[in-house]
This record gives sequence, structure tokens and C-alpha cells, in this order.
Amino acid sequence: MGDEAMQRGRELFADIPERNTGDVLLRTTQQHHVSLSMMADTKASIVITVCSIVLTLSLGKLADPDLRYSVLILDAFTLLALLLAVLAVLPKYRPFKLTGSDLPPGFNLLFMGHFAELPRERFLAEIAHSMRTDGSVYSAMANDIYSLGTYLAQHKYRYLRLAYLSFLTGFVLALLVQTWRLLFAH
Repeated sequence: MGDEAMQRGRELFADIPERNTGDVLLRTTQQHHVSLSMMADTKASIVITVCSIVLTLSLGKLADPDLRYSVLILDAFTLLALLLAVLAVLPKYRPFKLTGSDLPPGFNLLFMGHFAELPRERFLAEIAHSMRTDGSVYSAMANDIYSLGTYLAQHKYRYLRLAYLSFLTGFVLALLVQTWRLLFAH
């Protein structure tokens, strides 16, 4: 698209209030984070299922002396991957303890784990207040996006990555041990 066409496009939309762009930006970002969370949960569920199947099938091979070391390595890393995948989907729930009339710093009015500590009337009053106050809705949405994003980055995706790495490491080490035994131990 040329510079002239872009300029005409800007002129066409020059009179449209920018408030809509802020709404769309926050809503789209929030939806994107929720999608990322759902994808992480799906991937973790797949890892849990695959690890469970591998453990179930491989435990029967422990009696075979030719496979014992490889199976032990595979099972140890598969079990670690399974535990890490479970940690990735395990909800992190730490409720706020309200000690006064003010909401504590970091309180997320849009997160059920926080607002569940409020009586219904107080929650409705806080939501109504944030909708009346200039910028409070955007602040609440941005705070929610930040909380979800940091949770995804520091919790879900971190554990999911470690689960994948553990599973891969177990397969590679088991393969190397079995190859070594086949080529050099006999």
C-alpha cells in the first residue's frame, strides 16, 4: 500500500474517536491471553496423557534385564514430565485477606480469586465505581491482562516447557543408554 493510500485511509478515520481503539486493544489482548491459557492447558493435557501411556507401557518392561536401565531412565524423566504438566494446569489460587475498607494493592477486581473475598454488594459497588471513574475500567482491564500474562509466562508456559524438555531428555537418554548397551556391552 502506497503512502498516498495510507494517508487517505488516515483521513477517512480521522474523525472517529480513539476510545474505541483502546477498548478493542484491551479486549483483543485479553482474549489473546485467554486463548494462550487454553492452548497451554490443552498441551499440558496431551503431555499428561502421553506420559501416562508411556509409563503404563514401560513399567511392564522393567523385568527385562536388557531394557531395565533404559526403562528406568525413561520412566524417571516421563514421571518428571507428568508432574510438571500437572503443575502447569494446577490452579494457582491465593485469596486476598481483606483487613480494612480499602482494597489491598494488587487486588484484581476482575479475577474471581480476588473478588470472591468481597460480599456481593461490595463487589457490585466497586464495579460500579470503576465504571463511573474516568480511566478505572481501563486500569482494571490492564491490570487483569498483566496478571494473566505474568501468570502464563511465569507459571503455565514455564512448567509446560520444562515438561517437554524432561520428556525429550528422557527419550534421548534412554535411546543413548540402549544404543550403548546394544553396541558395546555385549
